[in-house]
Amino acid sequence: MEDLQVPAGCAGRLDGADAESLAARAILARLRALEPLLGRDTGPDRIEPGSPLARLDERFASSHSASSLVRQSLAAVMDNAQALRRLVFVEEPSGAAFYRRHTHAPYSLVRTAIECAATVLWALLPDDGRERARRSLVLIAREVFNAASFWDTYLEEFHPGQHARALDYFDGLRRAVNDSARAMLLPPIFSRKADGNWGYATKNRTQTAILKDLRAAGEVPAALIHAWQFCSGYSHGLEWASANGGTYPDPFGGPGG
Repeated sequence: MEDLQVPAGCAGRLDGADAESLAARAILARLRALEPLLGRDTGPDRIEPGSPLARLDERFASSHSASSLVRQSLAAVMDNAQALRRLVFVEEPSGAAFYRRHTHAPYSLVRTAIECAATVLWALLPDDGRERARRSLVLIAREVFNAASFWDTYLEEFHPGQHARALDYFDGLRRAVNDSARAMLLPPIFSRKADGNWGYATKNRTQTAILKDLRAAGEVPAALIHAWQFCSGYSHGLEWASANGGTYPDPFGGPGG
């Protein structure tokens, strides 16, 4: 690559000895190693008969099944990892590779990939089938809760004539989730508040809680949690995570930063 010119829009080549080239080369090597796992499977779904996922799916339409949520999370992992590779790297047919320098966007892609991969692990890793069933219901409940929140405010604002029907629809989904929990001798997932609105009766529904659960069980390394926190800081435009965070003292420096 001695005579190759860096294309417009790229920051450098991957064959250099400087820190940026070395880091870019290491990142691309990781993405290439993941490539066999990032192919979208267009074949038929294969859910193990009699598994907790299969039993839950029997109780819900496909659009509200636990397996569909797991597949959506896997698809998000694959798509964001592939997007990261296309965003950061230019790989030419000749084998030459160059990298682009973006200040924020790559971190958002990494953050999403970590969150969605963690969600899949959290749902499927427990050995105890009862706990797997509970977590699957929690994921379904999170989906229902967020969908209801969106459609409630959207329809009330723009299509008030359809609002009441949507409320009844989502009330039915919440009851179906609780019925499934009751059938499996699990605590209810949703509860009615004093004001008549619905709320959660369970924990572990946030991404932070999911990652903490996995870390506490030793199922993900501490480095993954810190990478997620760092990428979240970048994704939200927070100064402490960015290269411009010079207003904070250097934690590795001496007294006074």
